[in-house]
Amino acid sequence: MQDTDNRGHKPVRFRFRNIGPIKDAELELGDLTVIAGRNNTGKTYIVYTLYGFLKMWKIWPKWFVLRDEKQPEAEFPDWDQLAKQLAESGHYTFPLDYRAIDRQRAWVIQLLTRGFSEDALSDVFSSHHGTFEESVIEIVYRREKSPLPRSFRTEVTEGRFLSIRCDGTQAVITMDEIESRFPPSGLARYVAYHYVLFLLDSLFPDPFILSAERFGISLFYRELDFTKNQLVDMLQKMSDKKNRDIFSPYRFIDQTTSRYALPVKDNIDYTRNIPDLRGRKSKIYKDKLFDDIKDMMGGYYGASSDDIRFISKARGKGRSFNIPLYLASSSVRGLSDLYFFLRHVAGSNHLLIIDEPESHLDTANQIRLARLLARFVRAGLKVLITTHSDYLIMEINNLVMLSRPFADKKQVAKKLKYSPDDFLAPDSIRAYVSERNGLSRCTVNEFGIDMPVFDKTMDQINRAANELASRVMDVQEA
Repeated sequence: MQDTDNRGHKPVRFRFRNIGPIKDAELELGDLTVIAGRNNTGKTYIVYTLYGFLKMWKIWPKWFVLRDEKQPEAEFPDWDQLAKQLAESGHYTFPLDYRAIDRQRAWVIQLLTRGFSEDALSDVFSSHHGTFEESVIEIVYRREKSPLPRSFRTEVTEGRFLSIRCDGTQAVITMDEIESRFPPSGLARYVAYHYVLFLLDSLFPDPFILSAERFGISLFYRELDFTKNQLVDMLQKMSDKKNRDIFSPYRFIDQTTSRYALPVKDNIDYTRNIPDLRGRKSKIYKDKLFDDIKDMMGGYYGASSDDIRFISKARGKGRSFNIPLYLASSSVRGLSDLYFFLRHVAGSNHLLIIDEPESHLDTANQIRLARLLARFVRAGLKVLITTHSDYLIMEINNLVMLSRPFADKKQVAKKLKYSPDDFLAPDSIRAYVSERNGLSRCTVNEFGIDMPVFDKTMDQINRAANELASRVMDVQEA
């Protein structure tokens, strides 16, 4: 089995140490990554930490640029000299081959992960800094013919751009008409920051998460908005001198806000902003993946400036209904964010993280969801799920077997009610069981994922059922 992702290069590996119940775990992302395991074994800690790093790393290059730490010799251009020449001629060229790119990436990744572990991990979990004092996320970056960075272009001001490109032997940086607002030191930092983005952007996907709390967010996000408005009103009252001794903003903030981990907070903000997405089409809109959710739920979703609604299809002689999302079933609420993501947000560089996607779905819809996950992968998304569903895993395994050649394949697939597009290549999957304070990697072959955590449970319950049934039969025969 090839250890490569769908772009043909070897991926990075993430290592987690001393994070919650996780003592030491290593995770490599596939096109589809599955993490199973018993409750309270650290799955959420791993997923939240990974999400936090992928969400925040683009902020940390600013920290790298300003950090007073010696750079390896001959690794990076002289930023001050670069800025000077860029201001004079609008372009700067310097040697840059695969080996130099690897060395630069490895060094920047080391700084980023160290800074994130020390300064940002507690913010991801919205906890006190001492909680994660010993916690570390590391990235195992393998320097074996890594991919060239993608050409990079960003708008500096309206109609003026900074561009960076590399052909494997040299890099060229160009910038349209440097404005006077850039002092030489500021321009050097600005270019260095975007150079870091240029180096790493092709290595890391953009994360989008559907947390386990998504089922309740549609119920309380408006109350959160009300609380925020209360806070604004209270702070306005503080401007009145006679009220300053009566109202303490610190006490009010403490009483009216709760601590949310970053993934939950981002989920809340996303749900709150869904009405603003109505005019956008996702990069994979043409694949109509959201129609699968319509079929699963027997209806579709609509968003207005006032609320989000679920509109059912008429069933038999029954009438359709149009209700606010908070009145819909938990399964309908749980898939609403995914529906709007597929319709308005999803892009080819997204990592879609879903915590227990099978929650509140009947077994038939869990099987349909497994096929939908395979369609996500074929549309170019990366997907990471945590799961307790053996139905989901068994159907994924069926899709893996469908990817292999065998006699009368077309007829067999039709007989079993699979479409020609229902398949998953085994080398696109990474699977793990969270156990023993870490992650155990599962074998993935032409028969699918070998995940004994479910097999052991099924064996135990089957043995118990067989013994109990035999004893009941003995009594009846007696």
